[in-house]
Amino acid sequence: MKIRLLALLDPPVSRLGDSDAAKLAWVVRLRWIALVAQGLSILPALRFDLLEPARIPVFLGVVVALAALNALTWARLRRKSDVSQLELGAQLFADIAALSALLGLSGGAWNPLVPLLFFHAGLGALLLEGRVSLGFFWSLVACLAFVQAFGHVPPGLAATRVSPAVLFPAQFLVAGVFWLFTTWLSHTLAALQAHVHARRQEQGRIDRLRAVGALAAGLSHEFATPLNTAMLKIQRLGRKLDLEGDPALEEATDALARCEEILRQMAGSQLRPDALRLEVEDVGDLVEKVCAGLRAEDPQVPLRFRRERGRALVLVPAVAFTQAVLNLVDNALEESSPEAPAEVAVRATPERVDIEVRDSGPGWPDVVRTHLGEPFVTTRRNGVGLGLYFAYTLVETIGGRLELDDAEGGGAVARLVLPAARQRAGAEARA
Repeated sequence: MKIRLLALLDPPVSRLGDSDAAKLAWVVRLRWIALVAQGLSILPALRFDLLEPARIPVFLGVVVALAALNALTWARLRRKSDVSQLELGAQLFADIAALSALLGLSGGAWNPLVPLLFFHAGLGALLLEGRVSLGFFWSLVACLAFVQAFGHVPPGLAATRVSPAVLFPAQFLVAGVFWLFTTWLSHTLAALQAHVHARRQEQGRIDRLRAVGALAAGLSHEFATPLNTAMLKIQRLGRKLDLEGDPALEEATDALARCEEILRQMAGSQLRPDALRLEVEDVGDLVEKVCAGLRAEDPQVPLRFRRERGRALVLVPAVAFTQAVLNLVDNALEESSPEAPAEVAVRATPERVDIEVRDSGPGWPDVVRTHLGEPFVTTRRNGVGLGLYFAYTLVETIGGRLELDDAEGGGAVARLVLPAARQRAGAEARA
């Protein structure tokens, strides 16, 4: 029984998520508690001359009307959970209107329970947003003015009346402080919640990257020795049985060599756990260094680099990201020539950073598009099918995406779409 009563006080994000319907369900539960308390307050109010017997029918009528509204609201929530901020604000206004009527019947602004209106100021700031919250606050101020101007003062409070010129400004000030403080606290908690959520997402991404790196390292370690042994045995058997030049032997040797190449690429992958430290980097600089490194190796490399002005800040593991870009550029260079060079472009906006790698080949094969994100998918004769997979895995786990398009006029485009590190960039700029 105790647990059920405490469940009525569960926060508005406990069952239906952080939605207006969940908030309204919480208000309904709190209202049942308030209705019981209002019914039980009649006897003490009569005992201390706060409520005159002649006003009890009206008092009970207000309580019954609020109970009926609560029952109808609860029945509606059970059928449909679509609730707007305006509806939530109207429900809270019904609460303060009913409370103001009850206070007006039992002492007005001089009733000791007037602070309950201040509680509603905090409740409105917590559950409502923007103009609806501000409108609710001024409705509350109007209710305070009503209970002071039209409230009936019973004999039990006649001797303790404070001048309205003093009482109303004081109550207005208290209600305003409650509303402002709760609004600030609500926004602060929301910002903190968003920060914690972002940190959890960041940790989840790095964990997924580490899992991929651990898988690659484990496979390469477990298969390297058996493959080397098999290669040596086949070569020895070929020499022993004088099978050099035999097509079947050459086919088996080529297959083992391909497996060794796959393992070599996996072992050299920059998705190793020790290479996955996330930092805010100017990816435009990283991409430019990749292109500059290729030109340093071969000054005749058919490659053009272009970037727009401004920094392209993204939260990335720099080493792994550089390897992913290099994989895409290497793919593009295989379909390029001095007459039609590969093109790499970096564009940044406040929300995102795009990195495009374009070649002059026939475009992306359907099998590559269909199986994007899967390892060992390639149409190249000596390809392994891991370069595109590593780029896809890296970009997806840092919150971006890899898009494959065919360029107008021919050629394939690989586009990395990355979320810009806006908040951290702003912090760096201010520093």
